[in-house]
Formats: sequence, structure tokens, C-alpha cells
Amino acid sequence: MRRFTLLCCLCLFVMTCTKDYYNPIPSRYVYLEVDLNFRDKELQSLVSHKIFTTKNTTHGKEYPGYAGVLVTCTIFGEYKAFDIACPNEVRQDAIIEIDDDNNAVCKVCGSKYEVILNYGSGGCIGGPSKYPLRPYRTSLRNKTLIVRNN
Repeated sequence: MRRFTLLCCLCLFVMTCTKDYYNPIPSRYVYLEVDLNFRDKELQSLVSHKIFTTKNTTHGKEYPGYAGVLVTCTIFGEYKAFDIACPNEVRQDAIIEIDDDNNAVCKVCGSKYEVILNYGSGGCIGGPSKYPLRPYRTSLRNKTLIVRNN
């Protein structure tokens, strides 16, 4: 009976192990406080977005990742955040921009990522990229959206 229990536990352990998530964008410390009441109130609207870089954040208090952070409000009202560096190019100057179809498009390689419509997964929906955008965690506290990577 002990062998059977041990074998079941071992099988369960092996089945729950998943392959590590890999994204070529280097991991950098990310911490943003997005003020949905005043400074960043346009993000309260469905299908909205804003890009945060070192140029438009509070220095010393906020850290916008590798190239910058794209914060979106999806059609379901969920907040999502991604690094704006294209994972196909892996350069801080090869960044994405939102097009007229509300998709993120790399200006260099032309890869297209789904960030606002559907579930805002950040997955590649066109172009040469094999990787999704690097996602960041979001949490909402009293009309302040916290974006971080840990």
C-alpha cells in the first residue's frame, strides 16, 4: 500500500511540473502606481491604453521595466500590463505601438500582438515573433493600479 501511495504521489508531482516560461526580454524591476482618478484617468475607459517610460514616470519611485510599460484596459474592463520592447528584436529601441485595430505592432519587425481585444494576452497574432510580450502583474487598490513583476 505504501508503494502504491508513493507511486501516486510521484506521478502527481511529475504531471504538475510544467516547462519554465521563457521570454527573451531581460527581466528588470517593475513598479508603477497608475493614478486612475486624476493623472491617468483615461485608463478608466474600456479599450484604452497608456505607455509609461522613464520620461513620464516619477523618478526614484517608479520603475518602468526594460523599455517601458504598456498598460491597457481590455474590452472586459481588466487591466493588463506588458513591456513595450518587442521580444523578437530584444532591443530597448525596438518598441511596440498601438495601431488602429487596438493591437500592438513592432515598428521594426512588424510583429503584431493582441493586447486589448479578446483577453489581452499579449500573444503574437502576426509577424515573425515566436514569443508573447513580457507581461507584468496588475492589482487595483482604491483607484490606484499597481503594476509590478514580483
